[in-house]
Amino acid sequence: MDKHHTHREETVLEEAFAALRRTTGIEAQIIKRCDPPAAGDALIEIKTTTKKYKFLAEVKTVRHFATIGLVKEQLAHLDRGVYPLLVAPYITRALTEHCRALHLPFLDMAGNAYLDAPGLTIYVTGEPRPDIARDEPRYRAYTTVGMKVVFALLCRPELAEATRRNLAAAAQVALGTVGPVIEDLENRGYLVQRDKKILTKTKKLTEEWVARFPDALRPKLFKNRYQADTDRLLALNLHAQHAFWGAEVAAQRLTGYLKPEQFTIYLRGDGKPLFNQARMRLDPKGNTEVLQAFWGFPEDPNHPDLVPPLLAYADLMATQDGRNLETARLLYEQFLEPTHRP
Repeated sequence: MDKHHTHREETVLEEAFAALRRTTGIEAQIIKRCDPPAAGDALIEIKTTTKKYKFLAEVKTVRHFATIGLVKEQLAHLDRGVYPLLVAPYITRALTEHCRALHLPFLDMAGNAYLDAPGLTIYVTGEPRPDIARDEPRYRAYTTVGMKVVFALLCRPELAEATRRNLAAAAQVALGTVGPVIEDLENRGYLVQRDKKILTKTKKLTEEWVARFPDALRPKLFKNRYQADTDRLLALNLHAQHAFWGAEVAAQRLTGYLKPEQFTIYLRGDGKPLFNQARMRLDPKGNTEVLQAFWGFPEDPNHPDLVPPLLAYADLMATQDGRNLETARLLYEQFLEPTHRP
């Protein structure tokens, strides 16, 4: 177990409880700590003057809407009388509104809070970020290069045994940048030597990758947004164009669920033939976004024109669309969850 991470969770919980007491007068305490693979980090009790409530708390650093969607899905199926709770170092005003829209209660170390249960409604926002929330560990695995390496490992776990040269090629990064990422993953127990070197704790690593993808990697891949002729676009053979469907189209073709309204294409090369065939024109509010494909391992022969399921899932989780979150859950259950390794 990552001892630093465990200590960090304890600190976040304690500081959030103290801040809740300061801003609302409400007391909170840990009843029981949870061990993997159980959902949540701790079962907590929140006590008002008239009643006690049980919440299952998940401690997460919240950088983007994707994290909120992840926690919402993780804590979706709880025992009767137990409510979900996100506990974070700090949650911005925009993200607090997203929590409310998804009916996800939260606390942070600043004293911002949203609690929603029968007979209990609390909403505090606008408290400034405390200094203690700024002291967050920095990991090589979550740099731009690290994100590409971790993606390759999660999609192709056999690469854990590959040479660094082959891993660099699969992640499309410079050979010299792989070593520090591998060292970080080893130090935190994600890469371990058993009979052979294997990737472990893949559920947690997947969650961390998906939560960081919208800020740490995706903006660097974005090329442009276009308005495309939908019929022409969907009729294209993307594989022949060295391109891949992502997000809504990929999820629809993998799960049979969702009617795509927005289109995401990951592209190798300049894409001019594709743009011409689909009559795509630049439009900042258009229906099609184009991003740079960033992986070098072979595509799935069963779905050669689709991005790997992990990327489709991450793209859906980065949206604020309820339709997409439901489809993301199906994608996770069918394609990601079965591959997790403790």
